Amino acid sequence: MFAEELSGNASRKKQDEARNRRRQVKQQQQRRAVTAAAIVSNAPAAGSTTSDTPSAAATVGNNGDTVTSSTPVAVSAAAPLPVSPALFSGPLASNNAPSSSATTTGGASSSSAVAQALEQRRIRTLQRLQTASAVCIQSWFRAVLSNHALLHEERQSFDKRMGDLITLGTILKTAKKTTYVPPPATTSMLSLQLLFIVQPPFRNKSTKDGSKKSIDIKDANRLESLLRHVLLPGILSDDDQLDPLLPWLHSVEGKFRLEKLLRFSVLCFVSCPGMTTIHKSVDALIRALIVGAKARPVIAQHCQKFLLHATSPLEVNEKVDGIVPEKSLDLIWRLRTLLLYGTGAKGEPIPSNAEKMRESCISKQDRDRANIMLLLVLDAIQSFPILRTQLQSRFVAEILTVPLFTWKVTISNLLVEPKGSTGDTTDSPFITFLKAFVETREEALSTGNLKSTLFTEDVPLSKCPAPNVLCLLANLAQMGRLCPSINGSDPTKLNYKAGALFFNLLASLIDLVPLGTFTARRSAVEWVTHGAHHSPIVLSTVVLDQCKILLVDSYVRELFASAINDTALNTEHVITSKNDKDLKLEQDMAAVGSTSAANLAAKEARIDRDRSFWKSSKWAKKLSKTMTSLLSGDNSSSNSSSLQLSSSGIAKGGGSLVNTSSMSRQLAHSGASHDTHTKKAFLSRKESDESTKANMDGVPYSPQFLIALCRAYGTILSRWGGGGKQDIVKRVDNSANKNERSKEAESSEASTTVEPCVLSLLNVICFATNIVKTLGAIIQSDRKVVADLYDIIDSERSPMPIRSMQIRPEYGRSDGGNQGATVLFMFVTCLSHVLIITDDIEIHDMDRPLPPHQLRRIILLLKRLLYRACCVDDVHASSGVSRSISNSNYFGLSLISSSSRTMRDLYDRSSRRPLCTPKMWLIEDLLEKDLKRCKRYDQFASLLSTPVLRVCPFLVSFKRRLRLFERIVTTNRIEIQGSNQLQNLKPGKIVHITRGRILEDGLLHLNHLGRNLRQRLVVQYLNEAGAREAGVDVGGLFKEFWTDLSNMAFDPNFALFRATEGAGNCMYPNPSSLQAHGSDSIVLFEFLGRILGKALYEGITIQPQFAHFFLSFLRGDYNFLHMLPDLSTMDPQLYNNLMFLKTYEGDAADLCLTFTVANDDFGRNDEIELIPNGANIEVTNSNKQRYIGLMAKYHVCDKVKQQSQAFTRGLWEVIDRSWLQLFNEPELQVLISGASDGKIDVADMKAYAKYSGGFSGLDKHVMRFWKVFSSMTSKQQADLLKFVTSCERPPPLGFSCMNPPFTIQRVGVMRDGDKLPSASTCFNTLKLPTYSSEKVMRERLIYSIESGAGFELS
Repeated sequence: MFAEELSGNASRKKQDEARNRRRQVKQQQQRRAVTAAAIVSNAPAAGSTTSDTPSAAATVGNNGDTVTSSTPVAVSAAAPLPVSPALFSGPLASNNAPSSSATTTGGASSSSAVAQALEQRRIRTLQRLQTASAVCIQSWFRAVLSNHALLHEERQSFDKRMGDLITLGTILKTAKKTTYVPPPATTSMLSLQLLFIVQPPFRNKSTKDGSKKSIDIKDANRLESLLRHVLLPGILSDDDQLDPLLPWLHSVEGKFRLEKLLRFSVLCFVSCPGMTTIHKSVDALIRALIVGAKARPVIAQHCQKFLLHATSPLEVNEKVDGIVPEKSLDLIWRLRTLLLYGTGAKGEPIPSNAEKMRESCISKQDRDRANIMLLLVLDAIQSFPILRTQLQSRFVAEILTVPLFTWKVTISNLLVEPKGSTGDTTDSPFITFLKAFVETREEALSTGNLKSTLFTEDVPLSKCPAPNVLCLLANLAQMGRLCPSINGSDPTKLNYKAGALFFNLLASLIDLVPLGTFTARRSAVEWVTHGAHHSPIVLSTVVLDQCKILLVDSYVRELFASAINDTALNTEHVITSKNDKDLKLEQDMAAVGSTSAANLAAKEARIDRDRSFWKSSKWAKKLSKTMTSLLSGDNSSSNSSSLQLSSSGIAKGGGSLVNTSSMSRQLAHSGASHDTHTKKAFLSRKESDESTKANMDGVPYSPQFLIALCRAYGTILSRWGGGGKQDIVKRVDNSANKNERSKEAESSEASTTVEPCVLSLLNVICFATNIVKTLGAIIQSDRKVVADLYDIIDSERSPMPIRSMQIRPEYGRSDGGNQGATVLFMFVTCLSHVLIITDDIEIHDMDRPLPPHQLRRIILLLKRLLYRACCVDDVHASSGVSRSISNSNYFGLSLISSSSRTMRDLYDRSSRRPLCTPKMWLIEDLLEKDLKRCKRYDQFASLLSTPVLRVCPFLVSFKRRLRLFERIVTTNRIEIQGSNQLQNLKPGKIVHITRGRILEDGLLHLNHLGRNLRQRLVVQYLNEAGAREAGVDVGGLFKEFWTDLSNMAFDPNFALFRATEGAGNCMYPNPSSLQAHGSDSIVLFEFLGRILGKALYEGITIQPQFAHFFLSFLRGDYNFLHMLPDLSTMDPQLYNNLMFLKTYEGDAADLCLTFTVANDDFGRNDEIELIPNGANIEVTNSNKQRYIGLMAKYHVCDKVKQQSQAFTRGLWEVIDRSWLQLFNEPELQVLISGASDGKIDVADMKAYAKYSGGFSGLDKHVMRFWKVFSSMTSKQQADLLKFVTSCERPPPLGFSCMNPPFTIQRVGVMRDGDKLPSASTCFNTLKLPTYSSEKVMRERLIYSIESGAGFELS
């Protein structure tokens, strides 16, 4: 029993011990949980910072109580702080207290001892982790507190030492009047102490420029004190022993100390706006190190390694995510970042209020700080001769590409011209830097790849809406406007060479800037590519406005006025001198006399036809040569002259071989004459060289400045002039690269329309300077320009197509590239613009803008240029020229477009009053083979898309263009109507016309047909009694209908048309027709247009002569060049008044004119404003040219615009517009009405007449008829022709083209009174009775043609 009792007591004791242990474990866990919760709620934030003075610190005891202290408290590692389990994650922390509690409370659970052991192990592991974490947090917290305490002590120590040094220096300066220089050891110690203070152990996030987000102002002040009182006195001392930096360079630690000090100094300069003392101290430090005479070479050479680099930090990839790191101390880069982000209220590259505040958006403090660093950089660049060129180039590429640079600094620092050692002024830093920039980037500028050398990673477009190249152009334009050596404000200070360099560089930049730079739109957009996405960025209007200073009228006027020196160029002599070719051409013009242009065109067609016969027949050539020899009596003279010509040619060539490949090819293409004309029209190279040399002897003038101006402003005119977008000379083909070529042409960076800035620029250049004559003289006298012109017109000399020519300078070449193309483009563009307000009297009688012989020279030159561009370049481009060269460029296309426009203007002028003989415009045999090759309508119509007919149709003879039009119309008519020859004539639409209701019936039956008027119409006439006339329409009755309709509709009394007052009673729409006929007038004009189209389609010539300007509307492209001459025909009195105003030498304001015009229609007086608010704008000398143009435009165009458009709409429904654009106005009049004077060429009519019914050309009745016809008046001849053909005018190409031909048919009679002459108008046949005498025949013919009967006589 005792044993059992003892054993029972022992078991109970074990149970009690286990219960107590579990209770203790549970209590410990509860205490730890409470303690951890207290730590989490009271512990300081991990990222909190302290100030210089110690702050209150909190410690937590083991019991969970919080103890506060006002001084830093050392925390012992022996008492670790518990950490909440919430700080940990993972499987160990997923189940801690709850699982333990569950285990202990379930004493009777079924878990095994192994599970309990594992649980205990997990708990111990968690405790160890918690203890380690608490130790780590405590260590970090102690380190932070210790660091703050140490920095506080060091700042106090540094301030005390600096205060003692300053006091000592003040005492010594007061007592001994000397500056105290601290020993190098003291300087080194204080420098180390400051660097320790300002270098925090943890890096903060950097800003875009690589500097800290914030620098303590007190630390910056400590740096300023250190520099001014400690470092600078020793560095500036003449005693090397006192310089503290020299010992630093002997050790790696010292060099590192110097770099750290400079870095902190630059960061303080950039990050502390408004602190002038710091800025000046840092500036003085860097100047003492690398700038000036006192800078020690050893120190300067060492500092240059990290203060000035030959290459940009971006170029050597010293960047992370597009940001240059803090370690880069390059001064040029630091200046760029300061200008980008250190100016403006919000640190933006372009301040948001810049457009509103203008220059005031940059504060004076920011501008002063930028000026200090700018001068420092300029002086630093000058102090390193070895790297000077590279540094100057970097300055332009990185500093002058900063947006609004001229607002952020005082640019006079760059524009001052320093004096050399001899007292002479040298180039300003601005010009010097530009020279270095061009020298180091020649290839990029010449190839147009400058953008790739201007790094943009640091300033994305999304944050700075202005590309670097645009900012560079804006800054250069602003600085060039203020630079006296290149702005032309003072001719005595003008540097021609520097000006040429500057504007050539501007030309390269204008070639690259976005297209929206000089557009009229207020906002311009640049597209940014992000992978496969494109997003628009609206460009800064402030930067765009800065670029547009190049277009200011006064600035442009000053530039060209200073660049033009007609005395040095001997302009007047070059322009007025004539050679033998000019005299010969004047003799040819005298032979032409005052013959109208329309008659010359018709005569040229007939002469061309006869010439082609004699050239095509071998026996005719032989006969012509024999007859010439017989008429001359002897052929020895021709042989001798030929021998003399050959001898002179040998003598001139000096026995050397002549390169005849180019000449032979030109002869094969275009005959022998036009190449000779062009070469004789201009001075030879030797003559031009001697002329230029004689002009320039002793004169400090260079035309290179003027050529550079032409290049810069020519780039604007070509890109924004509307002629450089579409490739007008591209051929329509089916080749594999057709779409690719079209894409290349359309992707050209040029505008599609003429921008207003171009017109304003041309007004200033053309009317405020003598640019046309000056450039005309340079084209003929400058050796380089003349040589370039030969390269342009001769494809053998230069294989590059004209459409691929570039205007930007080629710096790699000694001659600067093709100057001739630049000067020629500027010349033809200005000439075309001047011709707008030049009338015929000024051209022919006053030699304005150029003498007629000079205009003939220009015609010969441009003819060669256009011929090559349209007919030769495609051949070369497809057989040997590389793709990179043959791609079209906006300048080449603009050159072709301007040349074509100028030639059209001169051709139109010559059509009014001839400037030259018709053959001078032509390229012989051009298009002849193509016409012979074509057979069908589509083949003939395809010729209209050839470049020569789209760009310069005047190079093709009028006869060939007429023949092409005739073949197009004929083949199309056969396809639609059929023909008797092919036996497929289709039945026509029957139209009943009453003699007394021609207009009403025609409008009723024909006006609604529209384009179906091309179908065959069968006209049946009804007499006044309503009975059908006997005629059968096979074409003749429609001729009769059109003649009767035109006689009524074009009668001025009908009020649809009005006759001109000045010349020829030519018809044009009546401006008052709307009041006379109401809304029906538009319908009538459309109907008449359709009927005129039908007449042209059927080959019918009509009587009315149309006014020149109305014919321009029919072509679809009215040439405003003719407004003033056209006005002289409409209203001679108004024209004379405007000419008086144009030449009025007094003040135009005295005439009391405003921009209004009085309109009087049927007694109703209205005042119409020519421009908005024109009634309140008076006409002055400055705007009278515009007033004259607007007045002429109103009367010639605006008043008849609605009627002309209606007539044109009707015409184009039947005759395609492209068909009519083959001709100019006089030629179109010949197409419509034949020869304008109405005279019939009897010899031509007799040569192509046919005979039938027994007649022949030798019959006495036939000979009698021709004798009678020749003796008739012009009116009677026209009436007889109308009686036979229903047309009183012959076809444009003469009677050889009349179809059917004019035929005389024999009608036998027994007595003279049996029959009258009759006609079959459908077949152009005169049925002539065999009268007994000439007198009877004459009487019967006159009676028949004057009877006015219809077809009853048949």
